[in-house]
Amino acid sequence: MLHALDVAINEFGSRLEHVDEHEWAMPTPCSGWDVHYLAAHVVGGNRFASLILDGMSAADAMDAVMASAQLGDDAIGAFIATAVTQRKSFSEPGALDRRVDHPLGDISGLEFLQFRVFDLTLHAWDLARSIEVDDVLEPELVDLVLRIVERGPPGMGFEMSKLGAITAPSSAQSRLLHLTGRDPN
Repeated sequence: MLHALDVAINEFGSRLEHVDEHEWAMPTPCSGWDVHYLAAHVVGGNRFASLILDGMSAADAMDAVMASAQLGDDAIGAFIATAVTQRKSFSEPGALDRRVDHPLGDISGLEFLQFRVFDLTLHAWDLARSIEVDDVLEPELVDLVLRIVERGPPGMGFEMSKLGAITAPSSAQSRLLHLTGRDPN
């Protein structure tokens, strides 16, 4: 699963590198979010993950993350630094077995890792759509995240709603996007 985190980080980071100065205010598929907010959400999520994996409560970690700007003057640098720290926290001995305090309740480090892989993967697609770059995600990662979504709580615990019924055969990426309230068209 740590390899999937690496791939998801790469998927998001490779698109973040393409954001031009004028694109930070572009809307995203996430209702009410622009590209800047999306990137800040992902960087904040990386920071949040490191804090709760290090034993902080979800409430205290959220307060700590929200107390500072996420991107600063170097969005790419902030993303890379927080991704490296997050990866290190998930790699610590016992981190995947440890119970962590999460806004959805007490979960294992492995369950939390799945949430992070899910979040990074879907937001890589959101970012790609927003700045009009290649939005095709790595197929093995898509297959893994699709399994996470299919086995996860309704809406992944984040109140996402699928877009009606899928009527025609579709790719794994299209199914994943559909199940998470995103229109692949």
